[in-house]
Amino acid sequence: MSMGTPDDIAIIGMAGTFAGAPDIATYWSNILGKVEAIREAPPHWLGDPDIFDPDCTPDANRIYTKLGGFLGELAGFDPRPFGQMPVALSGSEPDQFLAMRAAAEALADAGYADKDYDRKRTGIILGHGVHPHRANVNGMQHCLALGQMMGLLRAVYPGLSDSDAAEIDAMLRKKLPSFNVDTLPGLVPNMMTGRIANRFDLMGPNFIVDGACASSTLAVDAAITELRRGRADMMLAGGINTSTSVLVQIIFCKIGALSRSGRVRPFDAAGDGTLLGEGQGVVVLKRLEDALAAGDRIYAVIKGIGTASDGRAMGLMAPRFEGEQLAIQRAYQACGLDPRSVGLVEAHATGIPLGDDVEIRALTSVFGAREGGAPQVAIGSVKSMIGHAIPAAGMASLIKMASALWHKVLPPTLANEANPKLGFERTPFYLNVDALPWVQRAGAPRRAALDAMGFGGINTHMILEEAPGSSADPTAAFGLRRPRAPELFTLAAETREGLVAAAKALIERAPTHAGPLRALAAEVATKHASGPFRLAVVAEDAASLTDKLAGSLDKIAKPDTHRVKTRRGLFFADAPIGGKLAFVFPGENSQSANMLRDLALASPLVLAWLDWLEGVFPGERDVPHSSVLYPPRLGPTSAEREALEARLRQVDFGSETVFVADMALFTLLDALGLAPDAMAGHSTGENAALFASGLVEVTPGSLVGIVRRMNAVFNEVRAAASVPTGTLLTVGAASAEAIDAVMAAHPDVHLTMDNCPNQKVLFGPKQAMADVRETLSEAGAVCTELPMSWAYHTRYVAPMADAFAAILPRELIGQPSATLYSCATAAPFPTDPAGIHGTMHAQYVSRVRFDETIRRMHADGVRTFVEVGPGGVLTGFVGDILRGEPHLALAADSRRGDGFEHLLGVLAQLFANGVPFDLAPLHALDTNAPAPAKPMPVLESALPFIGIDEAEAARLRDIVGAAPAASTDAPEIAAWSGCLALPFAASVEMVGIESPDRLDGAPLLAQLAPSDVDHYEREIAPQGGFRRRDWLLGRLATRRALSRWAGDGGTHEIVYSDDGRPMLANGFADRVFLSVTHKDGIGAAAVADRPIGIDLERFSAVHDPGLFSHAAFAEDELALLDAIGWAQSDSIAIAWSAKEAAAKALGFPLIGNEAALVITDIDLEQETIALDHADGTISAHFSIDGDYVCVVAA
Repeated sequence: MSMGTPDDIAIIGMAGTFAGAPDIATYWSNILGKVEAIREAPPHWLGDPDIFDPDCTPDANRIYTKLGGFLGELAGFDPRPFGQMPVALSGSEPDQFLAMRAAAEALADAGYADKDYDRKRTGIILGHGVHPHRANVNGMQHCLALGQMMGLLRAVYPGLSDSDAAEIDAMLRKKLPSFNVDTLPGLVPNMMTGRIANRFDLMGPNFIVDGACASSTLAVDAAITELRRGRADMMLAGGINTSTSVLVQIIFCKIGALSRSGRVRPFDAAGDGTLLGEGQGVVVLKRLEDALAAGDRIYAVIKGIGTASDGRAMGLMAPRFEGEQLAIQRAYQACGLDPRSVGLVEAHATGIPLGDDVEIRALTSVFGAREGGAPQVAIGSVKSMIGHAIPAAGMASLIKMASALWHKVLPPTLANEANPKLGFERTPFYLNVDALPWVQRAGAPRRAALDAMGFGGINTHMILEEAPGSSADPTAAFGLRRPRAPELFTLAAETREGLVAAAKALIERAPTHAGPLRALAAEVATKHASGPFRLAVVAEDAASLTDKLAGSLDKIAKPDTHRVKTRRGLFFADAPIGGKLAFVFPGENSQSANMLRDLALASPLVLAWLDWLEGVFPGERDVPHSSVLYPPRLGPTSAEREALEARLRQVDFGSETVFVADMALFTLLDALGLAPDAMAGHSTGENAALFASGLVEVTPGSLVGIVRRMNAVFNEVRAAASVPTGTLLTVGAASAEAIDAVMAAHPDVHLTMDNCPNQKVLFGPKQAMADVRETLSEAGAVCTELPMSWAYHTRYVAPMADAFAAILPRELIGQPSATLYSCATAAPFPTDPAGIHGTMHAQYVSRVRFDETIRRMHADGVRTFVEVGPGGVLTGFVGDILRGEPHLALAADSRRGDGFEHLLGVLAQLFANGVPFDLAPLHALDTNAPAPAKPMPVLESALPFIGIDEAEAARLRDIVGAAPAASTDAPEIAAWSGCLALPFAASVEMVGIESPDRLDGAPLLAQLAPSDVDHYEREIAPQGGFRRRDWLLGRLATRRALSRWAGDGGTHEIVYSDDGRPMLANGFADRVFLSVTHKDGIGAAAVADRPIGIDLERFSAVHDPGLFSHAAFAEDELALLDAIGWAQSDSIAIAWSAKEAAAKALGFPLIGNEAALVITDIDLEQETIALDHADGTISAHFSIDGDYVCVVAA
C-alpha cells in the first residue's frame, strides 16, 4: 500500500445533494441500486407553458423536453442556523444558500463542526456557472424589462396617465420577488464563497471559478495548489448547480444536445444525448501527512490533476481528441503513476455520441490497447442516473470515486448495450453495469480516475488512490450497508404468550420509529434476548416488518404450532433444536460466476480473502481471479467471455476460488460468534476445513506459499500426464445394486463419491463410462457428465497426493477448535501427526464417503449443519441423508437472490432454533451514516416570470382602453397556392390562421368531432398555447383531408399508435393511412391508400446551414445539393423536409437515424426527390410557396 508523497492530498470530508439524494449516503446507495433519478421539471419551472414544444425545431426558442435531474424538494435551506435573513431568500440566488449548507455538512462530515481548527488558514473555492438565475433575472426584470415594457406601453397608448402607468407598474412589479438591499448580494457571483467565509470565519482564499463542466475539478485543483504551496492548511472545494434555468435548457435544445428518448445512456448503443441535472458537492481537503497526523478519516487521496485546453479546435463547443489526451497525459506525468494501475474510470461521458467517442479514444490512447484475456478497467458515468449537473458534474464524479475507494466497490452505470461504434473490444475498458466488489491484491493500492471536460475547450483528468492503511475497518463483519438493506429482527421469550406480546408491541412501535431501522433491531434484540420461544424476521423496512409479523401471529399463538418457516423471511420455534453445530465445506465444482458478490460488497472480511487470492499469482496469469469470478457483462468479446467461463471450470482456478470462498464465509461466520463443535470438508473442501479448524496452523502469508507450491505440483503432474483422464458421471435415483452391477461389469470404473442416497459419482475411461451411462439410464437413473475429467479420489492421483503431503510439514499441525471429520474415513481425524498426515493423504486417493460421514456426525450429536462455501449442494445432500431424522441443514450462500439477505435468513433460522451467535456486528451503526433529514423550507429556484390572471388582464385592458376579447368568429383559412402533382391517389389539405399568435381555440374546436374535443381537453390543453394551436390546426387539416378522401364528412375516429402516428380506428388503420405536420400556424395533413408522410418547412428557419448540413447529410448528398445551384439554406430545407416525410411514411423517427435515408436524385422539373433506404427507394414530391416548402412521400 502506498504511504503517499508530500504532494498527496487527502479528502477528509464530503457532502452533497444530487437528484434523488439529499446526502452522500443516499447518493451512494442510489448508485449501487441503479436508481434513475431523472424526473419531469416542477410545474412552475417553465414559467410560460408555451416554452415547451416536443416538436420544436432548433430555430424556435423553446424546449422539447422537460426532463432532467431536478432537486425539487431536496433544495431545502433553513436560514436560521446560518444567520441569514429569511427576507433575503426569495429574490436571491438559491445556489448561494445551498452552497452554505453543503459547506457546513462537509465540515461536519470531516469532524470539524465543533472541533477547533485554524480558520485563518482555511479557505473555500467553488466551481459555479455564471448563468441566468433567479437573482440576476429578477434584477433585470425590475430594472430593465419592466421599464422597457412601460415605455412600449406609453408609446402604443400615448394617452396613458402617470397614475394609470403607476398602477400598471405596481401590478406587474408585485408579480416578481423583492428587489432591495437584502437581495443585492445575490447578483454578485463571488458572494457564494464570501457568505461561507463570512459565516465560518474562514480567512483563507474564497472565490468561484467557472470552467463550465470542468468547474468542480478546476476548483479542487486551485484548492490543492493552496495546500501544496503552504498558503493554507485546510481547504473546502466543490461545485454548485442547484438550479437549472429554463434558458439554459433552451440553449441545449437549440443545439440538439438533450436526449429525446428521455434517458442519458453514455457509451450505450441507444445514447441520443444528455439531460441537465441539478446538484452540489463540497469536499474538505488537507495535505495527507497532516490528515494522518490529526487522525482524520480519509476517504481517498488525490494523487494528481492534469489540465489542458483544446487550442484551435473545430468549434468552441466541440470536443477535441488532442486536448483531452493531453490533459490525461499530464495527470500521470505529474504524479508519476502508470495509467494501467487505475482500475476504475468515471468518464465525463454525457451521452452525446460524439463526445463519448472522443473521450474513449483519448483514454485508450493513454491507457493503451487491451491486453490479456479480458478488459481490466471499469468505466461508467453517473450522468446516466442524475443527468449532467454542468459545474457540479465533476463533484458528482469525485464523490462517486472517493466513495468507491472507501467502500472498495466498483459502482454500476446505466447501460444496456455498449455502442459498437466505440470499439470497446480494442480498449482496456469494460462498461460496468453491476455493483462489483473491487478486488485488489495486497500491496497494490486501488486507484480511480475521473474526467471533466468543459465547453470552451477546457479538459481535466484527476487520479485518486485509496487511503494508506484501510479505508474501512478490515476486522468488521460488515462495512457500510445500503440504507435500504434488510435488517434482522429477533425476539425471545420464556412463554408463547410473552413472545406474542413482544411481537404485537413491535408492530405498534415500528411505524413510529424515526431513526435507522438497524437501531430498532438492536433495541428489540437487547430487550427480548433470552427464552426458548423465539421469532426472527428479515425485513427491509417498517412496513414489511409489521406486515410479516401481523400475518403470522395467529399461527404462532396456537399451542400446537412448533415451527414456522416462511418464504418471506419469518421463522419461529417453540424450543431449541439442541445438539451440536457443524460446519461442512464444499469442494471443487461448487464455484460459479459472481459467487459471494453481495457478501463481498457488504463485508470487509469476505473482500479481504478475495484480495488475498488476487495476490497469490500477481501478474503471472493472463487473467486475474477477479475477472474470472466477476466477469463484466458489457465489454468482453464473446470469445473472451467463453474463455473466462472455461477458466472457472479449470482445476486450478476452480479449487482456488472455492477454497477462498469457503475461508471467507468461515471468517465471516466466526466474526458473528458462530462456534461449531464439528467440521467436515467434502472432497477438496477438506483443505478449507483443515485450516478453518486450526488443525493446520498457517498465517495468510505462509498460506500463499502453500497454495503456490500445490499449484506447481498440479502443473507438473498435469504436464507429465501421470494421472489418467476420463469421464466423471453423477448418478441419481440409482439403487445400490445397480451401481454394484455396473462396477462389477467394468472393473476400471470407480465409485469416487458417495454423496447421499440419491447421488453417487463414478469415474472411468470414456468408452466404459458411456456404456455405464446407457445401462444406468435404461434402469431409470438420472446421469449427468461433470465438466471435469480428472480421476478424483482414486488411486490414480497418488503422485499428486504424495507431493502434496510433503508441502505440509508436521510442525504446522495444531490443536483443532472443533472435532474435524474426514470423508475418507467417515470418522474424526486422528490426534497424532502421522495419523493426521495419513488421513490428509487418503482424502485424495479414497472415495468421498460423505453419506457415511454425515450419519456418523449425526450419531455423535450434531443436529445443525451449516454449509460454509458457495452454493448449497451439500445442504441438499444432508437433507437427503438425514431424511426423517431431527436436524437443521442450512447453506450460508445461495446462487439465487441477494446473498446478504440470504445470510440474514440463515442467521434468523439459527436464532429461532436456539443456536447461539453474536448479534452485535449486525447492529453496529455506520459511523458516517447521516442523521435523519430535518424538514427545511424549499428554496424557489425558477426564473421570475410575470404572469397575470384574467381579472388583472381585464383591469389592464380597461386602463388602456383595449378591446375586451378576441373575436370568436370562424378563423380565416389560408389556401395552399402550390400544387402537389402526386402519381397516386391522395388527399392533401392545409389550414392556416391569419393571426396565429392570438388564436382562440373555440372556433377550431367547434369544427372538430366530439372525440377530438375530448382528447384535446384531456391531453393537449394543459401543454401550452403553441402546442394547443398546432394540434388543433393539424387535426382540422386531417379532418378536411379525410372528408375529401372519403366523401363522408371526415367523421371517422382518429387514434394514435404507440409511436405517435395518427391512424383510423375501427379496422380502417390497414386501409387508410394518415400523416400530419404543422409549422408557424399552418397545419397540413395527407390521406392515402398506402403509408404516407407529409412535412412542412420554412426556408428562413435554417440559420446555420453549414453546421446543420454536416450533422444531417453525408458528403455525397451535400454534393448533390450543391449541384442544384440554389441557396444553401433553401436546398437544405427541401432535403431535410424530404427526409422527414419519407421517415414518417416508413414509420421510424428521423432524429438519430438521418443516415438511414440517403438522397440519390433531385428532379427540379418534376419536383421529386428519390431517397434510398434499407428496403429500397421512396419518392418524395415537393411544392414551394413563398417561404415554405411542402413535401409528401409515399
